[in-house]
Amino acid sequence: MINTWQENIALNNDSNAFKALYLHLMPGLSKFAQSFLKDSLAAEDIVADIFAGLWSNRSELMKIDNLRVYLFASVRNACMNYLQRRDRITFYAFEDMEVLLEPLVTTSNPEQQLIMGEITQAMQEAIDKLPAKCRLIFKLAKEEKLKYKEIAAILSISVRTIDSQLAIAFQRIHAAVDSHLVK
Repeated sequence: MINTWQENIALNNDSNAFKALYLHLMPGLSKFAQSFLKDSLAAEDIVADIFAGLWSNRSELMKIDNLRVYLFASVRNACMNYLQRRDRITFYAFEDMEVLLEPLVTTSNPEQQLIMGEITQAMQEAIDKLPAKCRLIFKLAKEEKLKYKEIAAILSISVRTIDSQLAIAFQRIHAAVDSHLVK
């Protein structure tokens, strides 16, 4: 789907494909930017600027192998540049990033809602207690559904690091949720 939009934008100047691409990726990219900036308006501005640049350079779009990874990396870099200009800092620690998870599937049964609420709360507490880098990797892998190789490219870390960080995350989340599960 993204590749089709990419091709239509690059080769046909298709504004409808660009709009579809924007609507598909903007929410996740904005959340990702917001995890760095803690400012939803600035995050949306950065994502909008990235997409404006993408449209301006649409003739070069076919040179990008993986547009989704390219956009996430572009947002990360733009956020870092924004923070450096705003705060005059040269490094932004993973510990300072806030990562929010989407709620689990909702159900209409009140008892199931209560149980799911408790599990979701236990899960969110376990995620909040994860080291910041581990939380960010977990979010990109599970919420954004990025592949390990894509996350490695976005965060400039090895695939093996991602694998070990996710193993840590799953182990801690399982331990936190285990007491809420029926055995």
